[in-house]
Amino acid sequence: MAWKKVFVWAFLSSLLVSFAQGTGPWPRQLLFGSTEVGTAGYSLLVAWSGEFSAATGVQVRVSPGATPTITGWLLERRVDFISAPLTVLVESLDGEPGYRPGPLRVVYPAILTPWGLMTRGDTPYRRVQDIGPGVRVAWPPFSYFHRILDGLFACRGMSREQARLVPVANYNANSRVIAEGGADIAFTSPVSDVNVEVEGNPRGIRWLPVPTPQEDRTCLLRWQRAYPLLKLVRPADVGVTSARGVRTFVIPSVYYTRADVDEALVYQLVKWWDENHALYGDKHAMARYQTLESLRFVVENLSVPLHPGTVRYLKEKGLWNQAMEAKQIASVRLADQYATLYERALALARSRRISTDPASEAWQRFWREFLAQNRVPRFSEAWRP
Repeated sequence: MAWKKVFVWAFLSSLLVSFAQGTGPWPRQLLFGSTEVGTAGYSLLVAWSGEFSAATGVQVRVSPGATPTITGWLLERRVDFISAPLTVLVESLDGEPGYRPGPLRVVYPAILTPWGLMTRGDTPYRRVQDIGPGVRVAWPPFSYFHRILDGLFACRGMSREQARLVPVANYNANSRVIAEGGADIAFTSPVSDVNVEVEGNPRGIRWLPVPTPQEDRTCLLRWQRAYPLLKLVRPADVGVTSARGVRTFVIPSVYYTRADVDEALVYQLVKWWDENHALYGDKHAMARYQTLESLRFVVENLSVPLHPGTVRYLKEKGLWNQAMEAKQIASVRLADQYATLYERALALARSRRISTDPASEAWQRFWREFLAQNRVPRFSEAWRP
């Protein structure tokens, strides 16, 4: 009987070692939160996860929701990963309504998403410079949309009050209101499934190019100053036909997890995505971006807190350098600083019986005052992407 016990312990130990090395068995199930049905991020996740499950035997469950909701699920350990724009990092660590700071880590790119201004084909708007007072702007319930659109107004020397804001319920409605003629301008992405539908309306759609520094440097700088993730600009090469070749902002969508998720699991997932791209690369038009090359693009051009499992894989591939290491140390330190500040603020608010609901006005006011009293700027003001 003793030899059997030795054999069992040796077998279990070998499994633990092999998983730590990134070659061991997968968990039975992985839980992903995703942006809403109708977004490219959701359909891409569904597309590759089917091939992943067939190859590994791991069941992947995908739960769609608004970005504050799925970010909360991740921090509450209800899901293992989420697929969402990099804007979530800013909104969460800023403590925007509905979000709360937490130890988020970037795992891998999903889409190098083009974003821009869409209008219906029969409006007079052809350039950003055509926008002026009285313009009807779709206004969804997303704080980062508001900040980006406020940047547009600053670019045009306008205030928010000089525009006509058209409230819409969600991301899909944000686009459909353009086809219906209820608004003139919407900030959206040409890769979203809903915009294929919108492009098919009888009057069509057009996209307003982001101005170059030569065309309007003041406008561009004001716009980029309003939101840190408007740093990358290039012509759209994916998405609806009407957007192809139009200069748009590039805001990556990524897979996130928590800092405490097992390094070996993240390493193994990143390794699978890289080595098995041929299995899923033709299953979705946006899968072209879910590559090691896109990961390099993100890491070389932006300072984001990567998960240690991702860093491990980049080092193994010989793609890590001292500049990346310095950015990694700084971005992790900054992100964790705001997560720690938030926990201190929560404890203080509870002791004073103040609501800690991240969507409540009382909490938002308390959080802003807490940062001010500690002489700490918002994350988006301190971060240099």
